[in-house]
Amino acid sequence: MSSPYGYGGPPQGAPQGRPLGPPPGVLPPPQAAPWPPQQGQYPQGPMQGTPYPGQQYPAPQYQGQPYPGQFQPYYGGPGQFNGFQPPRKRGGALRLVLVSFIFLTFIGVSVAVVAALLGSNSTENTAEPKVTGPSIVPTPTTNPEKGTAEDFLLNADVYRTGPLPGQNCPAANLGSGSLASQKVYYQRLFKCLNDAWRPIFKELGEEKPDPGLVVFDQPVTTACGNFQPLSGRVLAFYCYGNQVMYVDVKQMNRAFGPAHDLAYLMTIAHEYGHHVQGVSGLFYARAVYLQDHPEQKLESSRRNELQASCFAGVFSKAVAKSYPLTNRLGEFKEQSSNSFGESADTPEDERTHGLATSQGFWIQNGFNIGENKACDTFAVSADLVK
Repeated sequence: MSSPYGYGGPPQGAPQGRPLGPPPGVLPPPQAAPWPPQQGQYPQGPMQGTPYPGQQYPAPQYQGQPYPGQFQPYYGGPGQFNGFQPPRKRGGALRLVLVSFIFLTFIGVSVAVVAALLGSNSTENTAEPKVTGPSIVPTPTTNPEKGTAEDFLLNADVYRTGPLPGQNCPAANLGSGSLASQKVYYQRLFKCLNDAWRPIFKELGEEKPDPGLVVFDQPVTTACGNFQPLSGRVLAFYCYGNQVMYVDVKQMNRAFGPAHDLAYLMTIAHEYGHHVQGVSGLFYARAVYLQDHPEQKLESSRRNELQASCFAGVFSKAVAKSYPLTNRLGEFKEQSSNSFGESADTPEDERTHGLATSQGFWIQNGFNIGENKACDTFAVSADLVK
């Protein structure tokens, strides 16, 4: 059965007074984002409250207690965000201006966690990789005011960027699932993720440094707090604070084992989906939107997580022929529908990531459509993001 899971704890700030240091298993980012942010690094505007540079936050101490699933991301209090202006659209004049919202990007953290352990051997051969299942292109049914956060969530440019370029990305052998073998597996997959998404970012006018990846089997200190292996149900998480993904080697082995490599693929591709949300502006737009609609926090969280999974499905399509997935589509479908998400008996007020069936729907939809237009989860009815 699926297990409930959350975001990794209450609000977390940056460690103060000590370097982050390289934890075990680091695959260093080519150009890691500086931590803490430098004065003048971001566009300035009228701010409410204390500006971020120099502001102090307590260093979190995560002690590895199980995640009960009820924790939510921290959005800050009323008045901590100013007016939202989305990035410049092609032919338009609007841009995203980050003001007092900046500090959130340094404490945001999203995690992927285990739901159930599968073991499927079913296969399916097709000339063009596709699974039997959803194949929809969401279309907004409302017309929010132009230039608002809601308008950006529904009509972001990333939905118009088309398919990811196909990648020559044969999977590395996970072997025994050791730190060394997982590191090799992720390193190869991570290169493919960067190569696939980089042209999309360029099309959006966002030529950002590649994110970083840390594969750990010992306690690790991050810009989003301190984490230990086998903590609760966390498999992996993406930290907006330094644009780095973290993967728990021991947890992945306990959840899936190296034989179930498709779960490894979907986990890291999902976390990369959160990076896509950050680069494209969707992460920021959602946080601003929630300042005016706090009652939608849970549903918005599910839309956000399911969108990241949809982006993972789009990427999976880009590597389907070389990974290969063409003779494993039945296994891919079963893994995506059963390995991630929350169970039906998870209390509704704790459903932050969506049911396992919802996770499967959006991974498969991204795979079948094969383009980012499949992933406008903010435009669909609530019954598709349960």
